[in-house]
Amino acid sequence: MRRALGDCVLAVSFLLAMLPAGRELSFTLAGAANVVWIAGAAIMAVMSFARFAPRSATVNLRTIMASGGMLILPCFMRPTNLSTGALATTGLIFELFGVVLTQVARVYMGRSFGILPANRGIVSKGPFRWVRHPVYFGWLILSIGYAMSYPNDRNIILIVATLPFMVWRIDQEEAHLSADPEYRSYMDRVPYRLWPGIA
Repeated sequence: MRRALGDCVLAVSFLLAMLPAGRELSFTLAGAANVVWIAGAAIMAVMSFARFAPRSATVNLRTIMASGGMLILPCFMRPTNLSTGALATTGLIFELFGVVLTQVARVYMGRSFGILPANRGIVSKGPFRWVRHPVYFGWLILSIGYAMSYPNDRNIILIVATLPFMVWRIDQEEAHLSADPEYRSYMDRVPYRLWPGIA
């Protein structure tokens, strides 16, 4: 029952992420940016119901705050101040790249998908061969792309505010997974968290 409730809460959080973009659907470049955002959130909502139960997990106020901040803050972005020209095109490209990276990583994760720090098995194939957290990186790129499509102070502040929560969340996950010798070996093989050669 507890796991089913967790799956439902997770799915609802992704469905809520669709709301800002749903107000501005149209057959324009900006409309395409909204469709990409909605598709990404909808896929993640559906996949929330197909997860493995974790072998171990860390559930406390700190992990809930870090995970919630990372996921929820970008959902408060609003589609105002529509960009044009190269910025609009680049924003859409970022969004598409973010969705593709996130979903390809999700395919390789299979049912090992979760939000709070947990060990559902170590995944080291696909995008995980290059970085340890491609799903988070994809989510960040998708969010930045949306903010580029709709550049305003609110959206930029929300992206900047999301970064510390994402880093905090990654630190928590790696602290939890480091108890597993297989993950420690994986960290030795793949030194980068989000982008090869940078971080």
